[in-house]
Amino acid sequence: MNPTRTEQPEPDTLHLTSFFGIFTHSLSKSKPLLTKLTLTLILPLAITFLSHIQISHRFFPHIENPYVITSTSSFPRHVSLSDWLLFSIFKIAYFTLLTLFSLLSTASVVFTVASGYTARDVTFRRLVTAVVPNVWKKLFVTFVYIYFWLFVYNVVSGGVMYATWLLFGYTVFGSVILFVIFILYVLGFLYLTVVWQLTSVVTVLEKIRGFKALKKGKMLASGKTGVGMGIAFILYAVLLGVILVYELFVEFGGEFAQLAMVWRVMIAILCVGLVTIVFLLLIVTQTVLYLVCKSYHREAIDKLSLSTFLSAYTEETVVLPKPGGEIQLGRVQAQVQPSAEMV
Repeated sequence: MNPTRTEQPEPDTLHLTSFFGIFTHSLSKSKPLLTKLTLTLILPLAITFLSHIQISHRFFPHIENPYVITSTSSFPRHVSLSDWLLFSIFKIAYFTLLTLFSLLSTASVVFTVASGYTARDVTFRRLVTAVVPNVWKKLFVTFVYIYFWLFVYNVVSGGVMYATWLLFGYTVFGSVILFVIFILYVLGFLYLTVVWQLTSVVTVLEKIRGFKALKKGKMLASGKTGVGMGIAFILYAVLLGVILVYELFVEFGGEFAQLAMVWRVMIAILCVGLVTIVFLLLIVTQTVLYLVCKSYHREAIDKLSLSTFLSAYTEETVVLPKPGGEIQLGRVQAQVQPSAEMV
């Protein structure tokens, strides 16, 4: 990977990057190294994500949908302890693989895009053997915080919706209230998605993790929240559309569309490819959005300082700038005093 500096937006104008500009810059990062990372890390992530739907429907339909519908009525099917045990093992294995591939994909792609911004050369072998092992541990701590707040958000939102249903039932007024709550839930989820995505990039490119990274991600999101939410909405809408196509024409293709197996397999391959592209764009755009937000908040993104920080992951021998000559990543551009930390 050997990108030129002319391909990258300069720090002083980076904050002016528009909604479509972020997509343009993100797509321009499609280099051979990203292709290798996509095939080795993001493709398995997409396969894991979609195969979970297939396996759940094929082997655990009586747990995820406890009603067996017949021609006359529907009765809840008995679920044994062994069924729950197998289902729990399957879910644990699924979330373990999903988290593992998400960690590795995020760490490697964020590092690759940041290296492209600084015009650093990085090989696939060095990335896998040196960078990822040094990044995934700190990124895992941040992921734990993200999963915790995601769980809390969904539990509270679900509780509010359930309480509303208990109070108003299936009335017109109750339906309107539930719809409004759902819209607010989606907007809140998109906002949190932007914060969490920026938090992941902060963890890789700065010397903080966990709750401190969450606070930094929230701070960076302010001012560019609308742009970030718009990008997240488009990508998640595409992802939701692909999931619906997969369930209708692959999962239930024989019953719903009367498709032959060969067509269902071809649609499945297409869906895996689309999900892979969406996952790649999610990581790349969040990295570019991070750079845009840093510029918007007037935090210097000096390429030498960033390149020096990235070289620490690969344990390279680098020549540091003289004291006072560097521009730190986490400091406002108007300040020129040297900082004790790199970020």
